[in-house]
Amino acid sequence: MRSSGQLLWRTAGFFSLISFLLLATGFVLAINPQQLAPSQATPPSQSAKPTAPISTEGVQKVVALGDSLTRGAGDANGQGYVGLVRQALEKKNNQPITFTNLAINGQESPELIKQLSQEQVKTLIKEADLILFTIGGNDLFKQTGGLYMMEQEKLTAATEGLTANYKEILRQIRTLNDKAPIVYTSLYNPFGNTEAAGETIRPVLDWNHAAAEIAADYAQVLVVPTYDLFQNKEDQYLYTDHFHPNAAGYARIAERILQALQ
Repeated sequence: MRSSGQLLWRTAGFFSLISFLLLATGFVLAINPQQLAPSQATPPSQSAKPTAPISTEGVQKVVALGDSLTRGAGDANGQGYVGLVRQALEKKNNQPITFTNLAINGQESPELIKQLSQEQVKTLIKEADLILFTIGGNDLFKQTGGLYMMEQEKLTAATEGLTANYKEILRQIRTLNDKAPIVYTSLYNPFGNTEAAGETIRPVLDWNHAAAEIAADYAQVLVVPTYDLFQNKEDQYLYTDHFHPNAAGYARIAERILQALQ
């Protein structure tokens, strides 16, 4: 009985020691989790092809497509981001640019697809050296009586429709013109400082990510992010309608596009 009791106590003591060591190890790792990291980080995949640089040298014809953002709504100077980009390119290349703005206030992606079927529009796109466009804000956000209503089922359907139409827009533009750089200006969230922030942040971010992934299938297509330009700065860079950028907001978008084109 005595030997059995000693064996029992030794066994209990052994497991107590093991438990203590495990607890101590866990405590150390909690303080310094880097101890779990491998000594050398796994290198990034080498299979991805780097994006070819986009040159704006010699740009003579620019075509702009899309909605009110491309139209420049909210800019007291009447330029919008496309006008500022045009001015900067003219100055950089020291030559005038033929600029055609085909954007329509309130336009949604199905309407842009219809517009691309017009013969005059086709001709302009074929001859363009640079194509700028925005689309999607009107697809995702519907205005009713001044209130933006977000219903999940409708939002899901709108996003699916926009995704399919965006793919078709890029396909048609690239079919008409396989060389000109295409710049898509992605969405910011005009409701980031309103009660609708919680319902609108994720849809905008998800769409911007999807747009970039789709564009990656094409050469010479840039998706320019704008979300961060307005985040927590809505009062400073939005027009009084709290939806479109003001002159300063458009200037920030133009600067971002020009940085991407360098």
